[in-house]
Amino acid sequence: MHPELLAKALAAMSQDTTLDQFCRDAGIASRSVARSLAEALLSRGIGRGSPSAMSFSPGDRLAAAALALEAGCDPERVSQHLTWRDFEQLAAGVLASLGYSTRTNVRFTKPRMELDVVGTSAAGLALAVDCKHWKRSNLSSISQHCARQAKRADELLRRESNISAAVPVVMTLHAASVRLVGGMPVVPVAKFHSFAMDVRGFLDEVLVVTRGPASR
Repeated sequence: MHPELLAKALAAMSQDTTLDQFCRDAGIASRSVARSLAEALLSRGIGRGSPSAMSFSPGDRLAAAALALEAGCDPERVSQHLTWRDFEQLAAGVLASLGYSTRTNVRFTKPRMELDVVGTSAAGLALAVDCKHWKRSNLSSISQHCARQAKRADELLRRESNISAAVPVVMTLHAASVRLVGGMPVVPVAKFHSFAMDVRGFLDEVLVVTRGPASR
């Protein structure tokens, strides 16, 4: 599917819609093109029903957004149709599919902190994920944010005895590939599943918070 059409589809993916409404909301002039797009989405398991009467969930919108990014669509364009809660749901869903026990909006007091998503494996490894709806951000601000996320992961480990180690992670649209900032993975949404699936293979390369000072 063409990335431009996928981006337009994001604007039209409501809970219940008809083909005419989908065509209008997506801003697609050709009804036949809109039908082909709807059929392509439905064939991939994105949405339910038929082109004449479709229904899309927030998870469907996230799946279409990931598809658009993989096809080369501008992340800023995609981000216009997603919220930070969409990112949380995506991260939690990916981790749950890989066998992690997941929680969202994990809050602490004294000091006051919040982790967007925490996924904990049966072996006690936690991924502490911060979901950033960045459109554009410079390296300095990303570095500062990563440092704060490392402190949140350290606090998580201090408070919860069932967690033996934690990997702080930032998930964002604004990245072409996984990169390390101060040892912390900054992961594009389209790569989050593969990152989480393989994370044990590169624990020696990323920042891992253990019971003591954070270390590589």
